[in-house]
Amino acid sequence: MKIKTKLNIINNPFNYFVPFINIAFLLFIFMTLSSSFVQLSAISIELPHAIGQPINAEKIVITIDKNQNFYFNDQVMDFKSIAKQLADISSRYEIDSIIIRADKNTPQGAVTEILSLANNLNLNVYLAVEAIKSTTFQVPLDKTN
Repeated sequence: MKIKTKLNIINNPFNYFVPFINIAFLLFIFMTLSSSFVQLSAISIELPHAIGQPINAEKIVITIDKNQNFYFNDQVMDFKSIAKQLADISSRYEIDSIIIRADKNTPQGAVTEILSLANNLNLNVYLAVEAIKSTTFQVPLDKTN
């Protein structure tokens, strides 16, 4: 015995795309939420160019701009406050490295002060640089001989 129903099945081609639209919408939400967790520095500096490899270091970043202003994780501090913070953090936590972001026009003395401080605290130092686009590095030759 067959039971008759009054259910009409509509074969609309759009019905096959609904799962794809749902997945695309979920991916959009995921990307939108995860992009807010990316930390960008608001300090404008121009990094020098060098060849190197990316590192996975803890996020202790000391930034020095071209006016010799010091920033500890994007907070303005003087050198003595940075020295106190680094000593405190390195003694409390298992942090053994810092990242120095110095503008390419920063005087060498300002960077040397931070390097000396890190050396006294037995911290590894990584210098943040702008990656060179080419993998070959050419030194110009002086042909005036």
